[in-house]
Amino acid sequence: MTGNFNLVNVCYHFAAVTRMDEFQFLLDSSWKKLSATWKKARISATEKSIHDLRVSTRRLMAILELVQDLSKRNDIHQVRRTFKKVLKGMGPLRDVQVQLENVSHMKQVDLLGAFRRSLKRRERREIEKIRNVLKRGRRRRLRVAVKVVRSELNRLNESLGDDQIQGSVERVLASRRNEFLKAERQFHRLQPDELALHQMRIAFKKLRYIVEAAQPVIGPSARKRARKMQGFQQLMGDSRDVAMLHAELAKWAKKEGRIIAIVPTLQRLEEKQESLLRRVVKSSNQLEKTLQAETPQPVAETTHVVVCTVPAGPVRV
Repeated sequence: MTGNFNLVNVCYHFAAVTRMDEFQFLLDSSWKKLSATWKKARISATEKSIHDLRVSTRRLMAILELVQDLSKRNDIHQVRRTFKKVLKGMGPLRDVQVQLENVSHMKQVDLLGAFRRSLKRRERREIEKIRNVLKRGRRRRLRVAVKVVRSELNRLNESLGDDQIQGSVERVLASRRNEFLKAERQFHRLQPDELALHQMRIAFKKLRYIVEAAQPVIGPSARKRARKMQGFQQLMGDSRDVAMLHAELAKWAKKEGRIIAIVPTLQRLEEKQESLLRRVVKSSNQLEKTLQAETPQPVAETTHVVVCTVPAGPVRV
C-alpha cells in the first residue's frame, strides 16, 4: 500500500567515542578557532586579536605535537614548524602592543607621552608586516595540511590501541615536564637572570598547552590543571613584560638624550620587576604539587545517540 504522509523518520545510532575521536574533535575545534582569529587579526591587528591568534596557534601546535608522536610522520613536524613561523612572525607586534598597554597604565608625563608616540609608530610598521605573515594563501595551505593530519588520525584510530595512545601521550607529557623542571633549576641557579626566566617561561607555556591537548587521556581534570598553571604563566609573563619595557624605555631615552629625566620612572619599573621576580620564585617553589602527574584512567567508551532526520515524503508500506 502506498500513501503520502507527513512523517519524520528518526533513526538511532549508538556509537562509541574513542580517545582518537576526541583528538579529532580537539583538532577540528582548534583549527576552527584559529581560522576565525586569523581572519580577525588580518583585518584588524589589535592587541586582543593578535593575542587570541597566538593562543589559538599554541593550542593547535600542542595537538600536532601529540599526533606527531603517535604517528612518527615527519610531515606533521613540518606543519608544526610552519605554525611556529607564524607565531614567531607575530612576536614583534605583540611585544610593542604589550608595551603600549603597560605605558597607558603608568603616570603620564610629557616624556612618557613622547615614548608612547614612538611605540605607536613602531606598532604601525609591525601591523604592515603582519599582513604579509597572515596571507590568505598561507591560511589555505595550512587548512589543507590540517585535513591531512585529520586523515592520519582516522588511520591511527584503526591501528593503535588505547595502551599505545596513553603511552605516547604520557611520554610527551613527561618530556615537557622534565624540560620545564630543568629550566626551573637553571632559573634558580642564575636568578635574577632574564634569559633564564624567559627560557623557563617558554618551557612552562609548552607544558601547559600539552596538558590541555592531552585531555582525551588525562580526562576532564586537564582543563582544571591548565587553568591553575595559567596563573604562574601570567606571572612570568608580567615580569618579562616589565623587563622589556624597562630596556626599551632606557634605550629610547638614551637615544633622545633624556636618560636623566627618565631615571625615576626606570627605578619604579626596577622595583616592580624585583617584586614580580620574588613572586615568581615563591610560586615556582609551590609548583611541584600542581604538576604532580595524575595517572590517566583506562579509556571509557562513551555511547551517544545520533538522531537522523529523514525529510517527509512518499512512504511505501
